[in-house]
Amino acid sequence: MVKTIGKVLVVALLVAALGGIAYVLVGQDAAASDDIEAPHMPTARVEKGPIEKLVTGPGEVKPSDTEKLEMAKWRYFRSSEVPLNERIPAGTPLVEYTYGDPLVAPYDLVVLGKSLPEDEYDELTEEHYVEVARVDSMHVELAVPEAEIADLSVGQNVEVKLGAQDEAVHAGTVVKINEVGTYEATGSKYKVTVEIPNDGSMLIGMSANVSIKVGEVNDVLTVPVSAVNDGGDGTHFVLVQHVDGSLEPVEVETGLSDGTKVEVVGDLSEGDEVVVNETAPSEAIDGGGISFVSRAAEG
Repeated sequence: MVKTIGKVLVVALLVAALGGIAYVLVGQDAAASDDIEAPHMPTARVEKGPIEKLVTGPGEVKPSDTEKLEMAKWRYFRSSEVPLNERIPAGTPLVEYTYGDPLVAPYDLVVLGKSLPEDEYDELTEEHYVEVARVDSMHVELAVPEAEIADLSVGQNVEVKLGAQDEAVHAGTVVKINEVGTYEATGSKYKVTVEIPNDGSMLIGMSANVSIKVGEVNDVLTVPVSAVNDGGDGTHFVLVQHVDGSLEPVEVETGLSDGTKVEVVGDLSEGDEVVVNETAPSEAIDGGGISFVSRAAEG
């Protein structure tokens, strides 16, 4: 839908688009008679294609669980030969008793510490344990800004790349979203936990980059985020620059955005040139659409 805007409003729109420099539009004939040449205005083409919205962030690889394995009751200590800080396969004996079956690893793990008697045949008590970290699956925790947390839910698929591996992509799942955020001056952040099966290549303490796809559209018209202006009353518009240099405000509805470009619906065609603001706009997500306010207009 094309919305015709009066000359006074056009002037105001151009003030926002040009960072506070006002241009009085008095018609092409008047401009030609005064030999006034309009300053250069940066533009971008309307393109057709896909948009993916991702929530991304760095994190640290951690064991999926840690616990202290207790000793069997009424047993006496014989030996414990497993080393610390090395991967131990499930089923490996961790502590040998003087009689009966040993304490074995219930899953693939790393032994973090032991509290065991020094001497053979000493009685094992509730004070004795083997502290382990579970490593058959791993966790990565990332801090997600409050503006993005509503896009996430438990069970979403995740892609994880390790800092030590350039190409490999590990598939994971969101398993926990902390509902208590940590306040920061730039906005609160919430801890999100991702679980990834460990094929043996993931080590505790590795760095990881997490990517969660939260939206996708295909074959839609897109423009740079900075091309969309706030028209007031919940409306948005772009300034289309025609071949002769004239400008036309065109009302658009906004859709999915990846933070760089945004889906638009309106009286636009692929290949149209739209004016972009050189100063980045402020952005707010609201119900799947995006509301943009030019910082130039705010100033």
